[in-house]
Amino acid sequence: MNLREELFANQDLDYKAFHSKLVPNISADNIIGVRIPVLRKLAKSIAKNNVRFPVEYYEEKMIKGFLIGYKKLGIDERLKELAEFVPLIDNWAVCDCVCSTLKFTEKNREQVWDFLMQYKNGSEYEVRFLVVMLMDYYLVDDYIDRVNAILLSIDREEYYINMAVAWALSVAFVKYQDKVMEIFEKKMLPIWVHNKAIQKTCESFRVDKETKAYIRTLKIK
Repeated sequence: MNLREELFANQDLDYKAFHSKLVPNISADNIIGVRIPVLRKLAKSIAKNNVRFPVEYYEEKMIKGFLIGYKKLGIDERLKELAEFVPLIDNWAVCDCVCSTLKFTEKNREQVWDFLMQYKNGSEYEVRFLVVMLMDYYLVDDYIDRVNAILLSIDREEYYINMAVAWALSVAFVKYQDKVMEIFEKKMLPIWVHNKAIQKTCESFRVDKETKAYIRTLKIK
């Protein structure tokens, strides 16, 4: 079977109905209905071969992104393929699932950082890609100040960008509480992002009750 036949062989119509509601900007006709673990398994099975396949369905796009992380490539070749892929991202799920697959970033942080900076003023999903990559791989001592500076520089209207910024700050808060607390206390973010970041921080099981009670008082009404 070719890849598309494999995808339809693994179709789950109940999952398709459920998942279609999570990515409302993607037509349900463009979603086959294959669960993410199955997509990862399929991607890994073809990663060793240079398999070419059309990218028309949502799942095919997901697999194309996964392959950038799974194939054995040098960093330059990975970034070349990633540059071709990023403009294809048109929903939060492909963005976030592919970001979590790009583990090579951990051993190539500086080179990937330089690559990511081209997306600071990009489209909605290019900027979300940048933010989620920063959250996944750059919340470390050598980069946290640079990450916060990037997050604070983003002033956009798009929902999926602002949700990503709020999410990233809530994750950063767990490890770098003092640095993110300063952002909250000085109210350095756009109001919606500020309040959403506090909300998501309060949803974390890794933040104590007393801290949650305090940062709730910092919400902007």
